[in-house]
Amino acid sequence: MSCSANPTNVQAGTPATVTCSCTSPDNVPVTVSGWTASGGSVSGEGGTATLNTTGASAGPITVSATCSDSRGLTASASSQVTVEVPPPPPPEASKLSECDFPNKVKPWRVDNTCKAVLADGAQRLQQDPDAKLVIVGNAEPGEKRKNLAGERAVNSKAYLSGGEAKQAIDASRIELRTGSAGTRTAEYWVVPAGATFSAPGTEAVDESMVKAVPDHPVVKKKAR
Repeated sequence: MSCSANPTNVQAGTPATVTCSCTSPDNVPVTVSGWTASGGSVSGEGGTATLNTTGASAGPITVSATCSDSRGLTASASSQVTVEVPPPPPPEASKLSECDFPNKVKPWRVDNTCKAVLADGAQRLQQDPDAKLVIVGNAEPGEKRKNLAGERAVNSKAYLSGGEAKQAIDASRIELRTGSAGTRTAEYWVVPAGATFSAPGTEAVDESMVKAVPDHPVVKKKAR
């Protein structure tokens, strides 16, 4: 008697087929029965059985059966199926939070509420030095100021990298984009190492063209 499994390596929850063949040297009738498994569950008739690995622990499972002939003589054989640990899911970007820009006089301004939100983002980056932050600035369709969505993203980055809270987040870890949400907001996405940010409807901000807008711009005095 001999048994074989197909496939021999499976992910948990994936079935495997075990086939056993048996012959008698005297050519008397034989039957295969008595299927057992050291893990999962097995069911079958005759020389073929199915191993169900749902809920099985990682490692080898031994599937056995017994062959009997018409005279009551028996033989046993087994085969192994290895249950593999499934790979971890790939890392994904996750939206940390967003903040509103309600100031109509300075619609680009990062207010105190937004600064508190950005403090959480800074903490996440400090805890995970391999992660990066993607800031997506948005603007309402009725807002006429050019590049306002980009300014909201740029000002958020400026606060994280050198604002009064001295978060001192490396600017190279912050990616700026504009979105199509149609709101007076900026969204903050944490992107762990190995993940990519691929939100549809966003575009990269050209930081050579869009600059941070200070709350209190310096006014140069004219020479007398």
